[in-house]
Amino acid sequence: MGPAITIAIKDLALRMRDRSVFIVGLIAPLALAFIFNLVFGGAFGADELSLDVGVVVEDEGAAGEGLLGALRDMDSSGTLALTEFTSLSEAEEQVEEGTVGAVIHVPAGFSDAVAVNADTAVEVIGNVDAPTTTDIAAAIAREFAAGVRRTNLAVTTALSTGAVPPGDVAATIGDAASAAPLLGVGDIETESRQLNTATYFVAGLSIFFLFFIAGLGVTSMLEERREGTLFRLMAAPIRRRSIVLGKSLTSVVIGLVSMIVLVIASGIIMGAEWGPPLGVAMMVTSAVLAVVGVMTLVGGFAKTPEQAGNLQSIVAVTFGMLGGTFVPVAEGEGLMSSLRFVTPNGWFMRGLGDIASGDAMAALPSMGILLAMAAVTGGLGLALVRKVVHA
Repeated sequence: MGPAITIAIKDLALRMRDRSVFIVGLIAPLALAFIFNLVFGGAFGADELSLDVGVVVEDEGAAGEGLLGALRDMDSSGTLALTEFTSLSEAEEQVEEGTVGAVIHVPAGFSDAVAVNADTAVEVIGNVDAPTTTDIAAAIAREFAAGVRRTNLAVTTALSTGAVPPGDVAATIGDAASAAPLLGVGDIETESRQLNTATYFVAGLSIFFLFFIAGLGVTSMLEERREGTLFRLMAAPIRRRSIVLGKSLTSVVIGLVSMIVLVIASGIIMGAEWGPPLGVAMMVTSAVLAVVGVMTLVGGFAKTPEQAGNLQSIVAVTFGMLGGTFVPVAEGEGLMSSLRFVTPNGWFMRGLGDIASGDAMAALPSMGILLAMAAVTGGLGLALVRKVVHA
């Protein structure tokens, strides 16, 4: 093992003088992640959604008061931010200025019209730049109108069948309004298994560029064979497998250092939240080993450094697209959802999502699969690469 470590130290010293490894391993993924998060961060959902809704109730009857009470309850629970206006013109002006996203308007005489089944409507005025708020306000208005229709139907049915005498209709409606609801809506605290946008892009791009770092071991041997320095190593009193292990160890060390620096730097600069340190360490280590194994296997089919670089680049880009490096791949039964788990990228992102809840041990399944990938591809790759030192 001593000769392999010596070779790895020598290669590491050479790579440290080559500034390209810093660009590929640190600067490029961090810079691109910052740009991706800046441009696309809002497209994948924000942590909180603020719903600014206004209301104008010109109706003085029970129906208007009922809607206003329901909206006040939503405001007090934090579901939405309610603003009450005294006139429709004022509300429309605030919608136009963007102070509120939408306004619900209950016209005068609404309750009286409902009582006699006359045509009437609850209006929703929305800002074109706040489609989500407008849709939610419209949904509230539709549900309120549906409740009014259900009440009217119940009263009509009760009167027509004689189930409730005409004199008891008002009392019956009051009892129904004060009864406990059959269905309750509330908040339930759940564990998050989703990375925020900053963490997602840094993680995805870091493992993407890791593929280019992981291929350095194989390309280094092919370069040394072409330049003739590999034959000097082979003439030394060391086993040839030590040469292969030393080159591979170089890729592993550079990959680990690169990933660790990215985790720390992204947390400081971009506010990335990776999860518990133990779980992150497990995922980073297993991902580096898996990627080095894959790149060793791919590079083992090449005869020149250029061939190795081209093959490895094709695999890196393909795995990056399948694994959700650039665009999140939704969970489901589709082909893309299944193919991402053929890649180390997909399992790395899955493992980080699992530990987002704070449980480091949740990374064990993904880590196990990544280590299995590393063992299979690395074993086959080392067997292929050894032909370089036997040629």
